[in-house]
Amino acid sequence: MAQLSDGALEKAVLQQACEAIAADLEHTDLLSESMKFNGAVCFYRNGHMERAMALFEEVVKIGAQQQHIATFWLAKCHAALQHDSLALVLLQQIPQQALHYKMLQQPEFEYLANTSPAFVQLRDQLKPGFNIWTASLAFIAGIGFLTSVLLLFGRSRFSVGEKRLALAVFAAALILSSYILMWTGFNASFPYIQSLWPFLTLLIGPSLYFYLKDTFQEPYTGKDIALHYAIPTLSGILTLPAILANWGWHTGLSSDFYLFGASSTILTGHLLYYALKIDGMTRNEWQVDANIKTWTGVIARGMWAYTLAFLLYFVLVRCSFFNPEWDYAISFVMALGILAVAYMGLVQKRVFSSEPIGHFLPVKKYQTSALTPGASDSIRRKMERLLEEGQVFKENELRLDDLAAYLEVSRHQLSQVINEHYGVNFFELINRYRVAHVKHLLADPAYSHYTIIQMAYEAGFNNKASFNRYFKQATGLTPSAYRIKESSGKV
Repeated sequence: MAQLSDGALEKAVLQQACEAIAADLEHTDLLSESMKFNGAVCFYRNGHMERAMALFEEVVKIGAQQQHIATFWLAKCHAALQHDSLALVLLQQIPQQALHYKMLQQPEFEYLANTSPAFVQLRDQLKPGFNIWTASLAFIAGIGFLTSVLLLFGRSRFSVGEKRLALAVFAAALILSSYILMWTGFNASFPYIQSLWPFLTLLIGPSLYFYLKDTFQEPYTGKDIALHYAIPTLSGILTLPAILANWGWHTGLSSDFYLFGASSTILTGHLLYYALKIDGMTRNEWQVDANIKTWTGVIARGMWAYTLAFLLYFVLVRCSFFNPEWDYAISFVMALGILAVAYMGLVQKRVFSSEPIGHFLPVKKYQTSALTPGASDSIRRKMERLLEEGQVFKENELRLDDLAAYLEVSRHQLSQVINEHYGVNFFELINRYRVAHVKHLLADPAYSHYTIIQMAYEAGFNNKASFNRYFKQATGLTPSAYRIKESSGKV
């Protein structure tokens, strides 16, 4: 007789084929927790009740991952042997989050259901349904799904980044949905979602990080993306056997592989790493405008809210005073954190077009500014002379602080002047001058031997992608098309 492997034993359990492996099972050494559990299930189904109970008791004593489900099966054994009082005691020892309504509707418990009020009460407590907390969280999850769809199919100049943001918001909404299914008791109808949440959690950090990288046109390579998504990808691959098993497709691999990514240390460490990375971007040199700085700050705080609430759960769940209301509240904070991030994604285009952030958030820009209208106009005139005569826009590393230093004013005052007089942010204003200079060079025969990208660098652009985007935005044409029209005298 052949020794059964862990995968073969699990496959037999999932496919209800325990009778076919009965002979091999007799000669198989059941060493691991999963083999003891699956072996016990097969012994139970094959009618060897005492052997099944002995193995289930071993799994319970191990106290590992399958402790509670082994206790449930032990209760089934006692119920099948008509040890009803003992079966009820075992069921009452199982945390309610490890049980669901369908489990207590199995035939073994029919006598208990007819004779034991305590069993009926326990079963009724597990009956699927919503309360005010879960209904509110379901509403928030629905908003998350809707927002992710709007971001995914939205059309704007930030579309690449928005797709990454859509992925992060969708992942968070699906994670919240898995919690809601568990709390309401509907998780038995959607078992495949329960194994997805670790993988989805690992997607959030890198997706938000690259969303901001795309937004601020910061360079990165395919290798960078592969590196940052390596852990989520590995977790996703290891989750596949569990998902496929729930659909009835067995791969021969253990369904417990997904637990690699379910480690609280890995999950919280991963989220904390990206919360710090995103927080660092609030001090990015691109934060040259109060609108954009506030916008980025909300995203960073939303990520921190999600991360710290997640961490708090793993701390408090080990405390004796932890209760379901705390779990709801923690998930509520996590949901609000992601919704804040999603909201900033929806208003991103308008904020980056210099629409005051006060239109979207309860803040009042420049409320403490002492800059008078006369002083503001004076700064504007000096700045225009510096840009038109000094052509400082040609400095490809020019930042708001640099221009403010040239004008001997504060960066806050200069940002206010630019927003009030031009209705754009600093970089949009500088890029207007740069585009105008490139247009001048394209019309000058003395520069006909220059390539377009050489002209772009001459004007102060240091990134081909951003140059092409700004030029087309300003003229409605690509630089090459504009040059052709200019040379043919149609411009």
